[in-house]
Amino acid sequence: MKNRLLLTIFFLSTSLFAQENKEQKIEISFSYGLSYIEYSKSFLDDPVPFELPNIGSFYEINFDFKLPKDRYIGLGYSRLQHAKNIDDGVILTSTNTGLVLQNYRNIHTKDFYDVHFRTVFKNNLQFTLGAYYFIENMNRSDITNIDNNTVFVLINEKNRADNLGLFGSLEYYFKLNSYAELGLKSKFYYSLNGVETIAILPTLRVKL
Repeated sequence: MKNRLLLTIFFLSTSLFAQENKEQKIEISFSYGLSYIEYSKSFLDDPVPFELPNIGSFYEINFDFKLPKDRYIGLGYSRLQHAKNIDDGVILTSTNTGLVLQNYRNIHTKDFYDVHFRTVFKNNLQFTLGAYYFIENMNRSDITNIDNNTVFVLINEKNRADNLGLFGSLEYYFKLNSYAELGLKSKFYYSLNGVETIAILPTLRVKL
């Protein structure tokens, strides 16, 4: 009886030790922070200017699979959002017509879908390079003439012909335990249209 008990304890200990030392192949990370866009005042010439703040919010989630030599391949989803309440309007004295926006919530979003490769260095620095596709929603305003009537047009622009790009990120992490890291990530997104955004993101990564 005593021998059976010792054997049971031995096999349980061996099993637990093997699980503790099993190589962690999958990493999941979540980030939330700030984004910066350069073209926030690009549409001030519109009849009603849908101005946006330069600083907005940015969050992302990534799923990475470990490759040899401390390298990873993964998929990611990110969303940028810049928003502002607008109290503005325009009056056309020639036609006695006008448009007024009262506490109108102007929201500009970009959704990024990416595939990326990440390299881990021995000094806790990590570098990621990826390619992405994005969907953009942006508000515009215009004035047109229909059947000799002046008409205000509110436009929601979605997507562009050049909605592909590349991004790079530099990351630094502190180890919390065997399964989690906490760090800071800087990201730079570029497309054929120019710089899409720059983001600074506190990040939590879990290893499975």
